[in-house]
Amino acid sequence: MTKLTGNCLCGDVTFVADGDITMQGNCHCTDCRQSGGGAFATLVFMKVADVDISGEVKTFNHVVDSGSTLTKTFCPRCGSQLFTSNQARPESIGIRAGTLNEHQEVKPQFNVYAKSKMDCTHLDPNIPAFDGMPG
Repeated sequence: MTKLTGNCLCGDVTFVADGDITMQGNCHCTDCRQSGGGAFATLVFMKVADVDISGEVKTFNHVVDSGSTLTKTFCPRCGSQLFTSNQARPESIGIRAGTLNEHQEVKPQFNVYAKSKMDCTHLDPNIPAFDGMPG
């Protein structure tokens, strides 16, 4: 069991996640880069039932290449994106690693959409990299 806490930039949205981390990794897809404004997104996944969110949030839904709908959850005041969820895995939620207070818990296990990575991004050769989404 791991307890994680975090918040958006302005502090209006906070969360406590208390449970098992199911997986964590880096996504280099265009959607994650554009929605988060970074070279890639690092996500820590837990069960939705283990994450308690406080504060008003807004969501944005979009369809990805697999045909599944992803939901990005963000703070309506400061715009910080905090979570990503996938309708194909409704029991799981991805927490944006940059919103976490417990940075030491972030240990990516894989890179997905590595073929879409920015040229300035160097992949860790010690973790697997996939051209798309495996499975």
